[in-house]
Amino acid sequence: MVRNLGSALDEMGAIMQGPAAVKESVQPNLAWAPTKHDPANPPTKGQVTPVPPVRKLFDIKEIVMPSKGENVFIAPNANVMGDVKIGSNSSVWYGAVLRGDVNGIEIGSNTNIQDNAIIHVGKHSIDGKAAPTIIGSNVTVGHCATVHAAQIGDNCLIGMGSTVLDGAQVGSGSIVAAGAVVPPKTVIPSGQVWAGNPAKFLRNLSPEEQAFISKSASNYAELADQHRFENGKTFEELYVESRIELERFLAADPINSVHQMWEFDRQTMLATRPKK
Repeated sequence: MVRNLGSALDEMGAIMQGPAAVKESVQPNLAWAPTKHDPANPPTKGQVTPVPPVRKLFDIKEIVMPSKGENVFIAPNANVMGDVKIGSNSSVWYGAVLRGDVNGIEIGSNTNIQDNAIIHVGKHSIDGKAAPTIIGSNVTVGHCATVHAAQIGDNCLIGMGSTVLDGAQVGSGSIVAAGAVVPPKTVIPSGQVWAGNPAKFLRNLSPEEQAFISKSASNYAELADQHRFENGKTFEELYVESRIELERFLAADPINSVHQMWEFDRQTMLATRPKK
């Protein structure tokens, strides 16, 4: 309510100033955003939430919010919208988009959706069937990959820049090579490597590749913990870190005049007290 009051006062001031008014707006954070609830198409993955009374605009009374398990990392500039469910220990990286606006998206546990990947769903198709997107557990979806209204089994790797189209099914333990295009309704059996445009069977997975898929998912789960920690720092913590970094930089240069004014701790390389 306070925010709405401030917005109204700002708008009134802009009207009084006329053409010379300076108007600013804050863009909404879409890293975790709702979509309008359509009772005719109830969500299957997200959760329906009533709109607070002060924000009931345009006759929208309910919205669909994404849902997530424990220890999930969503990058600040990623977009996760609407009917989306993300399993525990999964991660959505910078610039990635998961748009559950016309159907549902389900992501399993320990899965990583890497930078600038796009996950969308189908409301219409050639055969008239709407299709969600379902991605299993321990899956790596590489940078700039697109998965549209398709199903990806557990322990798969979807290579960088590849495209998996409507109705396609990728069996568990399979690899779609970088840049490959999997046509609609293609079925990739478990344990195979497919490549090319259109994607074709290349060979069966080797034991080393199977181990790599598992390791990739684990590595990204660990890396997500670090990024979650760094992105969760407060302004005060970031300021203190910047001062520490500056002091260590100055201390690293023995000819810097700062050494004539301060004594440095040898272990932390931080200024401890002025020189007498």
